[in-house]
Amino acid sequence: MRDYNVGAGILNIITESLYDNPIVVFREYVQNSIDSILKNEISREKCEIRIWLDNATLFFLDNGMGIEDTKFKDKMIDIGASSKKKQSNLGYKGIGRLSGVPYCNKLIFVNIIDYAKKIVQTYTIDSEKYEEIKDNESYAFLSFGELMDIIGRYGETAIIGSLDLFSEIQKYDNLLQVNNSGFLVVINGITTVLNNTINDDDFIQQLGWLLPVNFSDDLYESETRELFEEITAMDNSGVIPAQFCNIYYNEQKIYRPIRKEMLRDYVCKCDFKYAVGFHTFNGDRIAIDKNNGFSGIKIYIDNMLLCDEKELIQSLENYGLLGHTTNGQLQSVRGIAAMIYITDKVSISANARRTFIEVTDSNSIELLEMLAEFVNRIYDTRYALSNYVSAKRKQQVGEEKLEELRAKALVNLRNLAKENIELTIEDGDEENDFNNMSVTEKKRRIKKKISAQLDSKLKEYLKQLDTFELSDSYEKFVKWIGETK
Repeated sequence: MRDYNVGAGILNIITESLYDNPIVVFREYVQNSIDSILKNEISREKCEIRIWLDNATLFFLDNGMGIEDTKFKDKMIDIGASSKKKQSNLGYKGIGRLSGVPYCNKLIFVNIIDYAKKIVQTYTIDSEKYEEIKDNESYAFLSFGELMDIIGRYGETAIIGSLDLFSEIQKYDNLLQVNNSGFLVVINGITTVLNNTINDDDFIQQLGWLLPVNFSDDLYESETRELFEEITAMDNSGVIPAQFCNIYYNEQKIYRPIRKEMLRDYVCKCDFKYAVGFHTFNGDRIAIDKNNGFSGIKIYIDNMLLCDEKELIQSLENYGLLGHTTNGQLQSVRGIAAMIYITDKVSISANARRTFIEVTDSNSIELLEMLAEFVNRIYDTRYALSNYVSAKRKQQVGEEKLEELRAKALVNLRNLAKENIELTIEDGDEENDFNNMSVTEKKRRIKKKISAQLDSKLKEYLKQLDTFELSDSYEKFVKWIGETK
């Protein structure tokens, strides 16, 4: 039975305060689809989420288990009515379905009960009518239930106005035959604000960072493929840190936007008791690389983006857990790249905005303290490396002081890596250090040295050019190197 004690203003709070960024609709509706898919233990590998835009209407379709038919209507008209369990689903508060209200003319939910027999249930929220009611004095006296009676409509047909939704659903006939069920969300008549978000040049990349998708194939072919396989596989406690789903936007499959060349010298696993992940950094300096789109710290829960380094550092600062300036910490963490996956959802929870962790218990505080220690460690490593490199290149100090700076840089570097790695800065003991390295380390050192020397030679070559031809430029450069030995 519906609770009429909640005021209609709750919808305004939800849609304008909790969901004030258009990209949120992709997070919320994909999240709900993932939860539905995870209920299905039979053909999970065949489950998919399809998102497409057609004639100013945005569609989200999954072939999960949908909603039990006897509970569908109540779930659509109640606020906070959710059977999701906090420990297994991120969207446990049951309000994410309303996130699309500010961004369309009509928000339509289609519960596909029996695809073969075309049995569906629908619920439509009239966003335009809602906007009209908000300007009426009587709005303040409405309960949420009364508001939904006015702006919402339940039905059992897939034809809504001029929309024949079953014809849209049948585009993915093979997909829906897998379980003979699914769920469709239709954001009809999207607003200019949402349309602009979708038309951003980096929109697909934003989806790649945001949604629970797989790594691209070339990461599984890299030297550290075992790490990525481990992160996307079930651990000893039955948890998959980065559980992913096949998600498509306009027929394009979405992947995490990380390529093999974005990885730095070292790729190391990190463990924060309640979370696991990896971080990658260079062994000679920690500095922002504007050409590398993979930088900073991204924290995920259910493999859905929770926050990035900006929100993380601000939260850590608010709790007095950082030892340096906010800007200095940001500059430091953006010199590396890290992805952290919260795995213990019984102890660690997320708030309705999905932007950071509720600090409600000792477990959450402990996780924040470990993350703060990690951020401080990055800062310390950055400056230890910087001080050593600067002193070495400028020959500002004596050998004893230089060795002291080198030792400090190495201690910080190994502390950041949590393993016995080496400085990649060339020094007088380069040959001895090289002989003690692993094969992988030797390859990295050789690659770095050759790259540096080639870069220097290339600059020298370009300076002496007086004629410019593109077709055989590489061959001429190689010939010039041979002639100038």
